[in-house]
Amino acid sequence: RNMGNSESSLENGHFSDDHLAESETLGYRVLGVQPNSPASSAGLVSFLDFLVGCDEQMLLSNDDDVPDIDFVQLLKDSVGKELELLVYNIKSQKTRLVHMTPQRDWGGKGLIGVTIRLDDYATADERLLRVLDVEPTSPADVAGLIPLSDYLLGTATVSFSSDRVLASILTQYQERPVETYVYNTESDTVRMVTLLPTYEWGSKADGLLGAKVGMGYLHTFPAACRATDGASMEMSVVRTLAQRPLSYDGEDEGSEEEEIIDLTREKNQETAELVEKAEKENNTQELQLEEKNLEQSGLQVFQ
Repeated sequence: RNMGNSESSLENGHFSDDHLAESETLGYRVLGVQPNSPASSAGLVSFLDFLVGCDEQMLLSNDDDVPDIDFVQLLKDSVGKELELLVYNIKSQKTRLVHMTPQRDWGGKGLIGVTIRLDDYATADERLLRVLDVEPTSPADVAGLIPLSDYLLGTATVSFSSDRVLASILTQYQERPVETYVYNTESDTVRMVTLLPTYEWGSKADGLLGAKVGMGYLHTFPAACRATDGASMEMSVVRTLAQRPLSYDGEDEGSEEEEIIDLTREKNQETAELVEKAEKENNTQELQLEEKNLEQSGLQVFQ
């Protein structure tokens, strides 16, 4: 599939089924990479990397006469055999070849230790929000967000394509933890941050997050950081429940609400229990983007 830009339309932070069916820039977005896994050894980067090809074939074909590759089945059929994967990185905007051998006994979940989601990589480097300012004692401050060098990328189910998507997520998870992928330009790493949107830290006017964010051309990745692909911060694995936009690598059991592994989060049992409870309560709700969400969130957005 083409590595160039294409027109795209997002609905509630997700691409529509029609868009995904017609897009020529689809790949499998890497969401989580388990430590010491084949994927980790290959240097896959959470949220920034897309798997687009394998052994000189595109995983998702543009040719009607050439079928797409069943990636999960391919991994199952290739246990113990080295695969050459084509990876596209949205930060460096470059492709690279990596080698991985699917294994059942490497010590973690899945055959290569990665969780993926079908997504469109065209303009994916523009679907993010830059943290500009953080209020003291706010949820953003407590979560450790760093002004000017942190970028909010998204959650396991949605990319932060606009301030409205973030506002909706904050409203949806008010008083409940939500895990967010964050890239930092200073460390050149993607880490998982647990946000707890709340008004308890200040007044309603101060917002659920207590941060100013920037979006648009002036707030994309700076040129200085595009020379590298970045890296994922390696953390212990804990189990949570989530909605099912994700795929296990070769371990798909076909359940509509199966267990999802959070692959990059620090092993903190109290946090894990809070997140699990929140996901159980929320796994049947749909994201709704309305004007009132943006107003209630109190976000200040700069373009």
